Amino acid sequence: MKEFATAAVTILGLGLAVPALAASEIDCMVMWDRADVNKNGVLEGEEASAYLDAIKKSRKKYEMETVDQLSSTEFMAACMDDVFKITFYRS
Repeated sequence: MKEFATAAVTILGLGLAVPALAASEIDCMVMWDRADVNKNGVLEGEEASAYLDAIKKSRKKYEMETVDQLSSTEFMAACMDDVFKITFYRS
């Protein structure tokens, strides 16, 4: 029983020691700047496809103004929710 308790404490300790890293507003602004290649304030076509796919694959729901476009407001909301974390974050 003592071994089980020690293992449980160790596992819980490891889980608590690794903080979840949420995207900061600055991280998201940098991502937006890189994504909006033509600097028109909207991601569309090739600019938007990977980000829209990530949003569709996420379990989070967003009200999108336009089906095939992503505004900076929509992008920032998804980014701050870590929707793009696996696909786009670099360590």
